[in-house]
Amino acid sequence: MARVRKITDDLAIAGQLTLEEFEQLVEEGYRSVVNLRSPDETGFLRSEQQILEQFGICYLSHPTTLGDIHPDFIRTLIQQIIKLPQPILFHCDSGTRSAILALLYIAMKQGMKAEQAFQKVTELGLL
Repeated sequence: MARVRKITDDLAIAGQLTLEEFEQLVEEGYRSVVNLRSPDETGFLRSEQQILEQFGICYLSHPTTLGDIHPDFIRTLIQQIIKLPQPILFHCDSGTRSAILALLYIAMKQGMKAEQAFQKVTELGLL
């Protein structure tokens, strides 16, 4: 899948995927998808959860804007994501929010506090 970028063995990011790409997720062994898109975004796939769950993939919808990303938000979302089976795909429209979340997730898994992870991403100019 050209649009899926593998970050670690357990984590990948992407923009909005097509039905065919969802099928490929199954073939490649992904077990969870975190959708950061809002239903009011252009191209939002309303049947995504139903499609993925039919394929046996766990689904978490957590509509997120760049303005939503702050330490308390990060803590809450990461607590939900940690419970998901791996490997996990984060996706949004272009992949930007997914990339930011992936960096925050990795930093916190390595022991950084939410505030430190948020500061690091801010220093990188991503927020």
